[in-house]
Amino acid sequence: MSNCKRITAIILSLAIMLLTTSCNMIVKNTEEQFDYPVTVGNMVFEESPHNIAVLSGNIADVILACGYEGRIAAVSDDCKQDALSILPSVGTPDQPDLGMLRDLGIDFILSDKCFDDETEEKLASDGTKVLVIKPASDTESLGKLYKNVAASIAGGYSGKMNAMNVFEDVKSALESIKVNSSNGSVVVTSCYIYDITEDECVVATDGTFVNQLFDYASLTNIAAADDDGVIGIDMLLKANPDTIFCAEGVLDKLGEHKDLKTLKALSNGSAYELPEKYFSLQGATCVQVTDYIAAMSHSGYSQTQGWPDELASQKKEEKYEAPFEPQMDIYYTVGETYDPIFYIEERLAQLGYFAQDADESFDEDTADAISSFQAVNKLSVTGIADYATLKVLLSSKAVAKKDAGKAD
Repeated sequence: MSNCKRITAIILSLAIMLLTTSCNMIVKNTEEQFDYPVTVGNMVFEESPHNIAVLSGNIADVILACGYEGRIAAVSDDCKQDALSILPSVGTPDQPDLGMLRDLGIDFILSDKCFDDETEEKLASDGTKVLVIKPASDTESLGKLYKNVAASIAGGYSGKMNAMNVFEDVKSALESIKVNSSNGSVVVTSCYIYDITEDECVVATDGTFVNQLFDYASLTNIAAADDDGVIGIDMLLKANPDTIFCAEGVLDKLGEHKDLKTLKALSNGSAYELPEKYFSLQGATCVQVTDYIAAMSHSGYSQTQGWPDELASQKKEEKYEAPFEPQMDIYYTVGETYDPIFYIEERLAQLGYFAQDADESFDEDTADAISSFQAVNKLSVTGIADYATLKVLLSSKAVAKKDAGKAD
């Protein structure tokens, strides 16, 4: 073979190799594997945003779950997570301080609310992009929420891949709670009450994220099928849920309502105040909240997550099982000896009012313990174990001596 032919063959071989390599690159580097440009909603990002302001507490929670908190330059008053407390606040979510946004050089805003026309025009004139991402209503839309938030911050491929991994972790944790809290065919009913009037309750229904988390906590929402998010007091009484969760201030309204004192959840101490904000955070917080409501509703459920600090005081204690049922016409006083007196003294000792060994004799020490119990629990102080006293003493609502001052 001549040198000319040999050179031609080599060139041809190299060309084929280059063509093959080029084809492999095209197959391997599909469009989805490039970070930019990326489209999120109706917005196209040519590069990663430089200075990001997050105005939604929910989006901030997702960002923290994805590990992108280091990319945030400012937040709104709605973002109360401890990890973001060092960042400057630019005001409220719907009316941020535009001058401060400008001074901080914010070029991208993440929010879950739309601004008024005037604010949008001013932000546009400053060259600030605004992306509105609504909260999720179920697990499927939760995955989309993660992807959209992550893609807008970290790009189409890197962001979405990270979001998918984080979402799968969150979903797996929620499914684990469902498995561990389920008790076969036993149905545990519950509801979440936003507000209450004399005749109606505003409640969480099917299609809400609250209802989704109830499902993961193995709870049957008594109001799930309601169309308008409002149920009558009569329906609440008829359903008589095992546990009740409610927004701030609603628990007091329930206790004061003339018709609701017979509710199982109230009489058993299984009604809890759970601020609505916890159901609006859809990062790792939603796992924490689901774990919380499962632990408060299922006696056999073992807690797996840390509890929000302000909810720790509501942590459910083991329910007290009364050894006997008090009777209206039976009471116990000094000088008497009966079997039930042993259980009365045992319960008084458990609550810190009685220091002696329990027996079946009602003596002065027993009377003094009863008087102390009555005083702390806001009952008539008589030293006699009457029906009203025993109903409280032999219930989970009894206030221990160490908790004096916490009685209703």
